[in-house]
Amino acid sequence: MEQAPLIEVRNVTKVYRVGSVDIHALRGVDLIINRGEICCIIGRSGSGKSTLLNVLAGLEHVTSGEIVIAGKRLDKMTQSELIVFRQKHVGFIFQAFNLMPYYTALENVAFPLSFRGMPARKRNALAREALKTMGLETHLKHKPSQMSGGQQQRVGIARALVTNPDIVFADEPTGNLDSNTSDDVMRTICEVMRSRNKTLVMVTHDPNMAMYADKLAVMHQGKLVRFGTPEEIFSHEEELR
Repeated sequence: MEQAPLIEVRNVTKVYRVGSVDIHALRGVDLIINRGEICCIIGRSGSGKSTLLNVLAGLEHVTSGEIVIAGKRLDKMTQSELIVFRQKHVGFIFQAFNLMPYYTALENVAFPLSFRGMPARKRNALAREALKTMGLETHLKHKPSQMSGGQQQRVGIARALVTNPDIVFADEPTGNLDSNTSDDVMRTICEVMRSRNKTLVMVTHDPNMAMYADKLAVMHQGKLVRFGTPEEIFSHEEELR
């Protein structure tokens, strides 16, 4: 029996009102992402890629259309329902790492588990295991200022994964890293996600990072203009410039 898609986007629009002007950020987007896929959303600045990520993550409401994730309609949820949904099903990786500067790596990673009422001993055990997966078992007590950018992003990845989410959303996760560190971090993210059959939805402007994905969604002026494998998409590179 064929498995239902994990994420379905159906004719989604997003309109922002700026003064007396309507800005159409998304114009009838349709998209399907399956469980375990790594999907990268790419496009020029202003193409709508970050807006698409935000509505998929339930951080912004759509103007019209449907977003179905794990069989649930995000577009019908209240703000409080979305918060609960994100806590149960979603992890986030940020470009700026967003680590708490006075917390150790272990404390940063354990923090999301505190919202679940989990005892400290169990929180710390899971956080320690997540950091070990990221190759940071010797940095448990280090604070962000004592780590390199790549190490900080690995802490951010561990924090995103510690709750065992179905989906991880990543907004330019290597944007603040040099090219060698970016490749190292992306390899790690993809290896962990694939080994756990988890879904990663990532926004990037970097074609090199996009090559790690299974599928690419190319945005242009609020529309999804191409969707396919990196090999298929990059044979039409003019659309990405």
